[in-house]
Amino acid sequence: MEKKIVIRLCALSVLAVLVIEANWICFCVSGIAETTPDTFQKVNYFIDFSDYESGSVDNWLTSKGFKFERDARDHRKLDLDVGENRVILEANWPMFGIMVNEGVDLEEFTSIRLEWGIIKYPEGASWENKVRNEALMVIVFFGYDKMSSGHLLIPNSPYFIGFFLGREEVIGKEYVGRYFKKSGRYVCLGNPIPGETVISEYNLVSAFKREYEKDEVPLITGVALAIDTTKAKDGGKAGAYLKSIEFLE
Repeated sequence: MEKKIVIRLCALSVLAVLVIEANWICFCVSGIAETTPDTFQKVNYFIDFSDYESGSVDNWLTSKGFKFERDARDHRKLDLDVGENRVILEANWPMFGIMVNEGVDLEEFTSIRLEWGIIKYPEGASWENKVRNEALMVIVFFGYDKMSSGHLLIPNSPYFIGFFLGREEVIGKEYVGRYFKKSGRYVCLGNPIPGETVISEYNLVSAFKREYEKDEVPLITGVALAIDTTKAKDGGKAGAYLKSIEFLE
């Protein structure tokens, strides 16, 4: 069951709504998908989810550049909270929601580093068995050129790679979804137990060149957080948390 991600990328010259069936990559303490040897790399772009002080969580995320789409706007379906220096996302019903940050525009980078964890995996989710649901996926978009979705009714999209933590998926495997076969990849970065915080690192440059057979990598033009429990059992309940997103030089 594939994730349908509706994304607005206002950084493009015209507002585009992109529908993406996605999931993503993981490197965790228990296993490495793709890692960069130098743990002291310069951080070129940092999104910190540990600096909440008070007020509306929605407004706090909006101040960081995130826009709420689909079920991310419905607090009955998606609980957003903060605690222990992290943003907490919990699905209460079968849902698909996405929060898009269009203001990255980063030219110099090699890797992404995520500090995050799972509260509850979506029951029955398995990319190996084509049940493509996740408690949280971090999606990185590259460039402005749009590639065919493979479906007449689904808008085309820039290249992207999505990262997720899975209960049973193969760490480091680059999964292909139902659509966007030429422009989208989804990578599991780890299989942590619920409550275990992990640091996941993935080399974006080498992966992009390998998967898309390109000599050069476009700039990063957007980041999104997505939750998809549309096909999950147990009433679509799932949860995850995220402390930070870093793009390393």
